This record gives sequence, C-alpha cells and structure tokens, in this order.
Amino acid sequence: MFAIAPTTAEGSWMLAEALLRCDRARERLDRALADLRALPVDCAWRARAVELMLERCAAQQGELVGALDQLVTVESALRVG
Repeated sequence: MFAIAPTTAEGSWMLAEALLRCDRARERLDRALADLRALPVDCAWRARAVELMLERCAAQQGELVGALDQLVTVESALRVG
C-alpha cells in the first residue's frame, strides 16, 4: 500500500525517489523479460519453464505498471495541491 507523501520538499523528494525506483525496476524487468524470451531459441527443452517464468514476470510487470500509474497520480495531485 502506498503512503501519500506530504506536499513538502521532503515529500516531493520521496515521491521522486519512488518514481525513480519504479522506473528502474521496470527497466530491469524489461531486460529480464527480453533475456527470458531469447532462451527458448537456444534451449528448446527448457521452453516450458521459461514460459512459466515469463507468465510470472508479466504478472509482476502488470503490478508494477499499476504502481507506477498510482505514483504518477499522486505526483499530479501533489503538484496541483
């Protein structure tokens, strides 16, 4: 659950840090997904395990996108208020 940062310099810093962390996590997940997608080509016998991992990563990516959207909403609210 997210805590809404106060509209102070510290709150803005906390929000910026949270946005940065989400963005970095999304980039790492994107790289991992790309690596996992390449594995079945080289290791056909591991394809099913890779597919399962991709499904789990895709679910986590969806959660991360939702969290990032929430942070963007909070950032917008803080900028307005």
